[in-house]
Amino acid sequence: MIRLRIDKSFTNPFQADDVKQLQMGIKAIIYARVSTHGQARDGYSLESQVEMCAALAKEQLGVADDELIAVIEAGDKGDDPNRPALNFALWLVDKGIGRTFICLHPDRFARALHLQLVVADKVWSAGYDLHFVETDEVDPNNPESMLLFNLQGAIAQYNKAKILANSKRGRRQKVKNGKIPGLRRIYGYTFDKEADTLRENPNEKAVYLMMVDWLLNGKDGVDMSLSAIARELSLLSVPAPDGEVWYQATVSRILKNPVYTGRFYYGKTEYKQNKGRVEIVKRPTSEWQVVEVPSFIDEDTYAAMQAKLRKLLHAHRGPVPQAPCLLKGKVRCGRCGSAVVMGAPSRSKTTGEVMHRYYVCSGKTRKVYEVGTGREVHRCRGRNWRQDVIDQYVWRYVIQVMHEADDVLQEILAARGDDDKWDARYRERELVAASLREKHEERRRWIQLRVRGRISDMELDRALPPLEQDIQCLENRLADIDSAIARLQQMRQTSRNAATILANVKRYLLNELTDKERRAVIYRLIERVILHDDTIEIITAWDCPGTIVFQPS
Repeated sequence: MIRLRIDKSFTNPFQADDVKQLQMGIKAIIYARVSTHGQARDGYSLESQVEMCAALAKEQLGVADDELIAVIEAGDKGDDPNRPALNFALWLVDKGIGRTFICLHPDRFARALHLQLVVADKVWSAGYDLHFVETDEVDPNNPESMLLFNLQGAIAQYNKAKILANSKRGRRQKVKNGKIPGLRRIYGYTFDKEADTLRENPNEKAVYLMMVDWLLNGKDGVDMSLSAIARELSLLSVPAPDGEVWYQATVSRILKNPVYTGRFYYGKTEYKQNKGRVEIVKRPTSEWQVVEVPSFIDEDTYAAMQAKLRKLLHAHRGPVPQAPCLLKGKVRCGRCGSAVVMGAPSRSKTTGEVMHRYYVCSGKTRKVYEVGTGREVHRCRGRNWRQDVIDQYVWRYVIQVMHEADDVLQEILAARGDDDKWDARYRERELVAASLREKHEERRRWIQLRVRGRISDMELDRALPPLEQDIQCLENRLADIDSAIARLQQMRQTSRNAATILANVKRYLLNELTDKERRAVIYRLIERVILHDDTIEIITAWDCPGTIVFQPS
């Protein structure tokens, strides 16, 4: 069995030759999922799901162990349509790998009714059978079977919503009682798990008050910026909150937090899922709940700190880029993984005019200091990238992909509705139809024998029931084949429609677009761009990553 444990960083290991071998060797796809990373890390539930699905494949479907591929979702929510393992499993379906899709239960498949129906339709439309270990096989042509399947999806969605609502209500009630329902570490405090509240950490409180004094009054007559505070803490060997280094951003976050005035706010934000992406949404101030905690400073001191921080922000703010940035928010550094942002432009020494603008790794300017030495660490070493060259290469790649869309469509047609599949289905239909005609003819002969008095009623009663059962099975099989042929026809029509749409998009891209329109296209088609010293790695929104060799000019 091929086992693939998939997360957000997963890269498709299969090439074109591998796909052909998988199409010949794999007969069933197993999909297993757990919701939390803790469950995924322990692996017990995942392993049992795979084992139970494999047992069904072997015992009921006659599939050998080496004819199975297990796709394992390592900690993603069931109502997320962008789960990487689920998307990869559907990619296998699109490629015609296997003929059966197996899952433990519909709630592992999806915990949202609409998503369950969408994914199931994709599986059935590709001509696959859908099996669940803990429920009966779902027959898309049987109304009662589909009713039960839909009810299971609705119940799974309801159960999840009910659990979340109960948990949220319980946490809010705990806050009303003056308790904190668990939280990430807050510097200066220790979380008391028994009392569900914050206790002073004397050592860290002293460090916090020292940071406040440095910010407001300076040190040894010298004003202190956030970077200077982080460096000084490192030189004094003060332990950092989350490791051996002090980040400038950590100092900023601590000094901006109002909790040190004695007020812990619960419910300032909430997580919402929007088309598979989790978004942090700010809630109105009126909905915040307050828990009293030990205070370190008063309100006037906190207000003076925020005024000083705003002053430092404006004093050290860099120039606002004047040129449009095509890849804003999409670029990462291939050397260190940090975000890539617009940097200061190069200018002519004689005229002062802007010559070139550059993408710059944010890791090169991030202020990070090692505890004990104050030495700057984690700075990315390497050159910057010219913005116009990078933007031009990425845009050319997008145009190239759109011009090659016809080849992509041919691959889709080959995988979903090629002539071999059509011929196989029609040959199968002819054989089943011929067998059905023979059974009807045999039934007619038995009845004629009785009419002519050559056999008794008892002999006719013994002969007809197994014959009627064979006829019913053949009629059901014929209906399944007709449904599969209809789905193939629908897929061909869908592919033709896609060809028309892509042709229109290509014509549109050939015209002159505004910068805003280009950014909109990039936002839809490009997932991220990773800049290395000599290559540009382009990760598209579909499963078709490409790499362009970048030659610096």
